[in-house]
Amino acid sequence: MKLSFNTETLFGSIPIYEAMKKLHSHGMNIIEFWSWHDKDLKQIRRLQQELGIEVAGVVVTPESLIDPSRREAALDAVKGTAEAARELGCRRMVHTVGTVMEGVSREEMHSYLIEGLQASIPILEEYGVMSAIEPLNTSIDKELSDQYLNTSDEAFSIVEQIGHPLIKVCYDMYHVQIMEGNVLTRLQNNIHHVGHIQGAGAPGRHELYLGELNYDYIFDAIKQMDYDGYVGIEYFPVHDPVYDLQQLHKKHHTG
Repeated sequence: MKLSFNTETLFGSIPIYEAMKKLHSHGMNIIEFWSWHDKDLKQIRRLQQELGIEVAGVVVTPESLIDPSRREAALDAVKGTAEAARELGCRRMVHTVGTVMEGVSREEMHSYLIEGLQASIPILEEYGVMSAIEPLNTSIDKELSDQYLNTSDEAFSIVEQIGHPLIKVCYDMYHVQIMEGNVLTRLQNNIHHVGHIQGAGAPGRHELYLGELNYDYIFDAIKQMDYDGYVGIEYFPVHDPVYDLQQLHKKHHTG
């Protein structure tokens, strides 16, 4: 199992370049992060080469794949992020697909989303990157309350309907626990549709041990699954994160 560490949530108060050096100094050399357009990608690339750091994933610039009137902008966002990912040697993008359209049924939005994802496939094929659509909780995190895709059940059904190897699901166990529960069983039953996994303590989105999920048990189970992707550690720490991350890495990172 390969652990990656989100520099923005774990080290929000320091620049990514310093976070990379800090993680590397403690033997952790896989990162992921959210926005790319506000960062110096050339500097990140130099540090990657200097320190031997891998970028596991970046987030597609927010745009709606649901709203047909925003389709061109959404595809431009996919392409721009794919270019950034390729520059960093990264093969997967996490994709939050858009907000609810007022006055439009969920059935229509579901159909529009599938159309938008299908339209993105030529871009993904051109750049050789995967798009992992992420269901978000719309219950506790109020800033996410208008997001359309909020269950892994729907995300998995979309990926199955599209049936393309570059369209997968980002399975964030924090969000799934809030919205659906049965986190491990859902993951085991759908692992073939999963392109990226993330975790945080639930509720609260803090340290993994500050919540109701037994991540030691879950991580040991993931090691037995047919999954060769990354497991992203994406929480907002209450404590200085370095010690906790070291212990996680020592216990669960198998490379």
